[in-house]
Amino acid sequence: MSTLQVSLPLHPCRVVSMMPTRWYTGVWERSMATPEGFWYHTRVQFDHTDAQGRVFYAHYFRLIDQARCAYWEALGFTEDDVRQIEHDTVIVHVEADYLGPAAFYDLLRISVATARLGRSSLHLAYRVIHAGNGQEIFTARMVMVQVDLATETSRPWSTAFREALIRYHGQQVLQS
Repeated sequence: MSTLQVSLPLHPCRVVSMMPTRWYTGVWERSMATPEGFWYHTRVQFDHTDAQGRVFYAHYFRLIDQARCAYWEALGFTEDDVRQIEHDTVIVHVEADYLGPAAFYDLLRISVATARLGRSSLHLAYRVIHAGNGQEIFTARMVMVQVDLATETSRPWSTAFREALIRYHGQQVLQS
């Protein structure tokens, strides 16, 4: 019996692979803003795993990139805005802690939060929760900088970008 696998472009930063309907569980990729912050839900795909059957460490960075793009949308940015934000920023620092395993088809919840907003920098904090057991399995901290690609120098965030982050997180995200 052959099955059909279809890839649907749902977002400029990701493509979701829809598995055959016999695997359908009602949750593929979705994001939500809650009082506890922004959460992105996704399933571990087979190609995310290594020979041990666990998510290969580098794929967590792909997953948090996907979550970050969904976060921009949750803040009210359009697909074109998301493309522009991602195009005009560079990641200048990232650090991560691997705290536990996830395997093929596990459901993951990824939290994205702005820890600090500077003139041209943005500090993001990520938490990956294994939805099956509630365990925090991966955390990361990232610093992004908005740049002028022609001069390769930092440039300030737009007023609209700053206002969207402050509206979502409050004044406490502003760098002192």
